[in-house]
Amino acid sequence: MRSVFLVLLILLSSFAAVAHARSVTDHNGRVVEVPDAPQRIVSLHDWTLTAMATELGAPLIASNGRLAADGSMFIRGGRELFGLDFTKVELASIHGKPDLERIRALRPDLIVANAGDYSALAEQLSTIAPTLMFNAENGKPGFELYREFAGWIGREQRFDELQAAYRTRIKALREKLSGATADRSYAAILTNGRDGTLSVLKEYGVLTTVLDDLGLQRVALTETVPQSTSRMTIGAELIGELDADLIVTSYLPETGGTPQTVFDDLDRIASGYRDFLHAYANKRIFSFSRYEVYPTSFRGAGLLLDQFEEKLR
Repeated sequence: MRSVFLVLLILLSSFAAVAHARSVTDHNGRVVEVPDAPQRIVSLHDWTLTAMATELGAPLIASNGRLAADGSMFIRGGRELFGLDFTKVELASIHGKPDLERIRALRPDLIVANAGDYSALAEQLSTIAPTLMFNAENGKPGFELYREFAGWIGREQRFDELQAAYRTRIKALREKLSGATADRSYAAILTNGRDGTLSVLKEYGVLTTVLDDLGLQRVALTETVPQSTSRMTIGAELIGELDADLIVTSYLPETGGTPQTVFDDLDRIASGYRDFLHAYANKRIFSFSRYEVYPTSFRGAGLLLDQFEEKLR
């Protein structure tokens, strides 16, 4: 009987070692024991974590969702990039309304959450399953963060495959567009027509990543964005510092945003911009759906490359 007990104890210990085989340091500096190969991942940020987990083919069982104007639920970014909806994964929580009991009932073996939304709940979530906090705007390049995340969930190989295909496409397009991108500059911004400010973007999903990889140079103002963040707010008096060959931004369809929104906002913020921004004079102010360019995904990067191939030729 004693020998049987010892065998069972060894087996249970081995199972525990397999189930929690790695230590991961998340973006909040927390060291978390995570499953070596998680099988039931719950994502609490749709257009970063859910999008990446889906593209990597991870065993995602649930995601947070957003409430649309018609009362339906949708997965921001996941819907547009991958056709993901709540017939394919469970609803973990409504964005901005954490539901710990619903998450617990899903029986996850790993929870991944956005640090900006869930840091205060990290310990409570950790009573349900190992929980990792991800910060998409800590100043690191998008694909560097993506590869970190892939390592957290044991999907580095798939990430490397996707990145290799992306690099092949970038190389071919750089050669094709060399005349349109060589020695050219860009500024990535967000406009806020309500308070008259602009955000200068250092890192912004695939939007800045693709332009960097195509060989365009950032305007000098970008280098003043603090190291540990991805953006900074400026007033209208600095708009001249954004006088680049190319200005890019994004709009949010769910709030009524369109490609025209940036021009309407700039009219409110700095009404004379049309007279001195070369990008406006040369029809080089481009606005893209935020659903596609804010998530860090190779699918989104590919869609953006398709558009730049057309716009920059």
